[in-house]
Amino acid sequence: MALGLPCLAQENGGKIFVSSTPSQATVSCDGIERGVSPAVVPGLISGPHLITVEKTGYLSAQRTVTVSADGKAQVDIKLEQPAGLVLLRSTPMGADIEINGAHRGKTPLLLTDLPFGRYRMNASSLGYLSRDVEFQIENRSPQLVSVSLTSDSAVLNVGSEPSGASVKVNGLLKGVTPCTLERLPAGENELNISLPDYEVYRSKIKLQANQTENLTISLKPVPGALSVISIPSGAKLYADEKLCGQTPLTLDTIEAGSHVIRAEMDGYTPVTRTVEIKRGEKKVEELRLEQNVGTLEVMAKPDGVKVYLDGFDLGGLMPAPNTAVAQLSHEVAVGTHTVSLRLKNYGSVERRVTIEKGQTVTIKEVLKRVFNADTRIKLRNGDGVTGILAEKLPNGDIKLETQIGIYKTLEAADIVTIESVKN
Repeated sequence: MALGLPCLAQENGGKIFVSSTPSQATVSCDGIERGVSPAVVPGLISGPHLITVEKTGYLSAQRTVTVSADGKAQVDIKLEQPAGLVLLRSTPMGADIEINGAHRGKTPLLLTDLPFGRYRMNASSLGYLSRDVEFQIENRSPQLVSVSLTSDSAVLNVGSEPSGASVKVNGLLKGVTPCTLERLPAGENELNISLPDYEVYRSKIKLQANQTENLTISLKPVPGALSVISIPSGAKLYADEKLCGQTPLTLDTIEAGSHVIRAEMDGYTPVTRTVEIKRGEKKVEELRLEQNVGTLEVMAKPDGVKVYLDGFDLGGLMPAPNTAVAQLSHEVAVGTHTVSLRLKNYGSVERRVTIEKGQTVTIKEVLKRVFNADTRIKLRNGDGVTGILAEKLPNGDIKLETQIGIYKTLEAADIVTIESVKN
């Protein structure tokens, strides 16, 4: 279609009313500038005319407008700002992109509608810290904008000795050692590492975002428990040469492995045994002690002699049936012992004897009388009599042994004082 010829100042010509968005754009008709929008271009002949609208910062726009027979036409032109070519990329890919607060899609993203100017881009992705990046479009040249996101979580490498332990973080099972745990939340986390027959390792660990931590632990075996009883009870119990107490006894924190236990008791042969304890095992051991004694037989005169074994009082000798000799029989632990025989006013006897298992050792003694005065009596005539107090008679008289086998009775009326004599 041929355009109408330019017409200058034709009073009766047609008119074109030109408006634009934005306004104040320069309007040209058929190549001749005719004012600023909104504008009226008068004096036009009927037919098509080329309207051009231009404004700084915007792309120029052209429209062909036909003036009708009645001589009037109208056109509204929307000017577009020039846009750049921007390719947005992120690490990792798939980040959500907002431009000046408006969501535009996920990377990689090509934008062709951004006018020249400065923009703020926000990139975000699940598991990463969001990041703002500013860029500027100055021309139509293609532009690449890249952004790298930082992980909002941490990585934890976990190892254990022995390996194969279950690893829980904040109560959730994450793997089996050795393992690499990714995407752990930054901050304080509760760590739980467990393996059958080993103590559970519990700890709180503080992790930093985008950081890798390494942790290797040695698990402690669960201790076993060993209960030891002996027959008879009351034996001293040694474990690995350490005195632990008396039977019955439970060692409830004994380490897994091989241990040597020993029970000892006077008069019995010690019993030694090697015991294997597994991790977490509860075991019971019975130790039977065999008596390791002989017999000590003591016969002595006169009656009433007291017997002491290594200073311990075994009691007095009693007359045996059908014999005038007092005697005592006692089981004694194997070994060498000291036997003492004592009786008031008799000389003590001491013997060293060796007792063998199952054997009888006999001691026969006759204690000799000795004179040890124990009483001094002062008489009214001024005399003093010393001897052994034999008897106090009901009438107050005193029977005193003044020499071995010689007795003297002192009348109560003649006695002034009675004193004890220390031997």
